Amino acid sequence: MTAMDPGLEHGGTRSQDEGVAPRRLRRMGLLGVTSKASTWYWLAKTRLYFKPQFAALGEGSVIRNPLLIRNPAGISIGRDVSIRDGARLEIIDRQGLPGGRLSIGDGVNIEQDVHIAACDDVVIEDLVCFAARCAIVDTNHPANTEGNRASAVSSERSFVRIGRRVFLGVGVVVLPNVTIGENSIIGANSVVAKDIPPNSVAVGAPARVIRTLAAPASGETSENRG
Repeated sequence: MTAMDPGLEHGGTRSQDEGVAPRRLRRMGLLGVTSKASTWYWLAKTRLYFKPQFAALGEGSVIRNPLLIRNPAGISIGRDVSIRDGARLEIIDRQGLPGGRLSIGDGVNIEQDVHIAACDDVVIEDLVCFAARCAIVDTNHPANTEGNRASAVSSERSFVRIGRRVFLGVGVVVLPNVTIGENSIIGANSVVAKDIPPNSVAVGAPARVIRTLAAPASGETSENRG
């Protein structure tokens, strides 16, 4: 009586497993190829299609499948910026007033479905990170207008400033005339309605500071960089 092959003790499971593994590897390989192809496609489209339309768009930056880009001639984007699917970047026209400006620094990461609207002046410094579904707006819709309020925007000067290395959690909303100091963290679903000092952790609606962080170890700040 010959010994049974251990691999066949359960009705041929060895041959089935041997077939499953290559199929998994093939699928993984296909996913990797597809991912690389998608990356190269959006890099090429960023360089050849998007870049000529922007005021500036730095090397190494990529825009993937945006929902809306309006008036890109007023938008400047630095180097090595990643803008993920569903982003909405827009300069809002205001009749009789100069066009707005949106400036995005180097190394900024913008995750899915982020909305940034500039009527006047929005500045995002280097190394800022936006988690998914954040909204940054530098204007309001007046309450005393007639008709659809969404069609009217304030004519007053306004701004938003987001400092170097700020991290905004999922669903953060930043309202007009707000400065978020560098190296700060804003918790998920917070509403930033007033200034946040540098090196702060802020949460809530409206956001309030709950903790102070140590300054970056390098000591490098916007001020001493000039």
